[in-house]
Amino acid sequence: MPNYVLFLSFVGTDFHGWQIQPGLRTVQGVLKESLEKLFGHEVKITGCCRTDAGVHAKEYVANFKGYKDFQPDVLLKALNSLLPKDMGIKRVWIQEGFNARYSVKGKLYTYRILNTHARDPFLEPFCWRIPYRLDFPAMESACRLFSGEHDFSGFAKLEEERITVIKIEEVSIRKEGDLILFSVRARNFLRYMVRRMVGCLVYVGLGRLKEEDIKEFLQGKKSCPFTAKAHGLTLEKVFL
Repeated sequence: MPNYVLFLSFVGTDFHGWQIQPGLRTVQGVLKESLEKLFGHEVKITGCCRTDAGVHAKEYVANFKGYKDFQPDVLLKALNSLLPKDMGIKRVWIQEGFNARYSVKGKLYTYRILNTHARDPFLEPFCWRIPYRLDFPAMESACRLFSGEHDFSGFAKLEEERITVIKIEEVSIRKEGDLILFSVRARNFLRYMVRRMVGCLVYVGLGRLKEEDIKEFLQGKKSCPFTAKAHGLTLEKVFL
């Protein structure tokens, strides 16, 4: 059977994350339903990661095996004709041995904060709007603490035993007008990890946390209780 690889994107607003959940609309569930209409048999889809309800993806990679031989461009057109407007296939190819969970070399997430009293309905579905003044230099300084290898168990919701030491390959925070953009790249992430990193930085910006607190979170002495809103987070890039 050919091993099909899908390069897709989705707006997470009306999805309960990637993974299939009974009775809930998920990216994997909608994709599986469309693929099974085209292939005429049950399809098992592997995704590059889980995403929380409300989180978006500009780039996401999945793979599956199908009994029918589709040309990649034909499958792309057919699948996009079935999928809803809040998700779409950008590219299709066949690659034996590719596993979306294990073959991906890294992921880049971006979190967007809109720091203003003004409202922008074109931005707000993809940002956490915070109307209170944030101390950006303090957030910028605290952001540097995340660089390198740390035990992020204090930033995660652990549902099973997992390796919690993560090497952060790139991390940055920058301002573009009223937008504050936090970006982080690593090979793997833990559940809620990025959202809690952002939550810490926001509380530093509000003067409610100090860098010493973040250091304690990174040493596993305390768990971070601050989780940023899901809709501000986007899986920006997947590295193959």
